Amino acid sequence: MAGLILAASGSILGQTLFLIGIILFAMTTAFAFITLPVEFDASKRALVWLKSHNMVTQQELSGATDALKWAARTYVVAALGSLATLIYFIMMFMGRR
Repeated sequence: MAGLILAASGSILGQTLFLIGIILFAMTTAFAFITLPVEFDASKRALVWLKSHNMVTQQELSGATDALKWAARTYVVAALGSLATLIYFIMMFMGRR
């Protein structure tokens, strides 16, 4: 944030800090996309565990399946949101709106 504020004032230090911030944010965005398969696999494994240990009834299993699938999809939305934010910051850095 300091880089963003200093960059707005035209400072070279601000530009550099802003670029470093963008690079670090890009790394977290990449991590969000890299871990997506892990999140979907965790939901699948949870369903298998619920079935194999008879933790829920058939009716509850339907609800659990739906809930776990939507829970995994929240990670997709978070990754896309992170990507959109990264693109926004890059556009700001390049001087575009």
